[in-house]
Amino acid sequence: MSRPRPELTVFTASVYADVARVWHACASRAFPADQTRLEIFRDSDEEEFRPEWFAGVRLIKRTAQRRDFHEAYNDAVRRARTPYLAICDSDVYWLSRSLWTQLRPQLAETDVAAVSCISRTVRPSHGTFAVILKPDIYRAVLDRLPDGFFPAAQHMDLDRPMDQWNWYDSGDRISEAVQETGHKIRFLNLDESGPLVRLQSVTLVRRTSGFLGQEQLLEMAAKSRHFWRGYASNLLLKRLHNQLFPQGPRYRFPFSGKPLARTLRQGSHEEICWRRKLTRELVQGVQKVSRFARHSRL
Repeated sequence: MSRPRPELTVFTASVYADVARVWHACASRAFPADQTRLEIFRDSDEEEFRPEWFAGVRLIKRTAQRRDFHEAYNDAVRRARTPYLAICDSDVYWLSRSLWTQLRPQLAETDVAAVSCISRTVRPSHGTFAVILKPDIYRAVLDRLPDGFFPAAQHMDLDRPMDQWNWYDSGDRISEAVQETGHKIRFLNLDESGPLVRLQSVTLVRRTSGFLGQEQLLEMAAKSRHFWRGYASNLLLKRLHNQLFPQGPRYRFPFSGKPLARTLRQGSHEEICWRRKLTRELVQGVQKVSRFARHSRL
């Protein structure tokens, strides 16, 4: 009997191999191997991605036409030869073997172009967090919107500073363009109900840590919730990675948790409450990831 033809490609992009290894530990368990192709775009020329760390994965390299993750998303749509393509952030973890089966019937509807498993709150967009789409519909949109998943200025006003312009974030413009064709995108937030766990700002803070000292990074974390979340997410991901892969290499985030813990008692009452609530949510989420990656069979 011949093997069934894969119907889903699952694609992510990562600067860091250790971040991608945790993502792969979950994705390789969550999606049926006989129906799925896994792809990881190596968004770095320096980082080593050893094939033996990523069993069953096609590792995609940078090229002159695929220079960063936005171009890699567009390229993944154009290359896809399966009926469905999932584009996922590498710090979003799929923790359910049945989720794809549950979502599949929604995509079978002819007027549905995509199911957004984690959606933006500021506009009707799937971003790039975790969306399953129909490549043929998105390819037709890319033909007239070649920038595709790139961010863009919604309105440029040269009389105002750029930080006051209205912006489309990654995936926003193509979400809008797909809906303008009359197709529907189903917007869900499954990270709120359990099947998905989302960390945030992992790569942003990790890259920043490469040229800032710990004190400077802590100053930024004290002023920015994005940086505080990213610092905490990296600390928890570091611990999880090293537990999942004790043979190494170790997760390369150079800073410790004690200095960040001190900020739980600093700042306004509102900020202290936000940080403590976020810490609880992150810890619970990483515990779910750990249980799924450790105890779910391949």
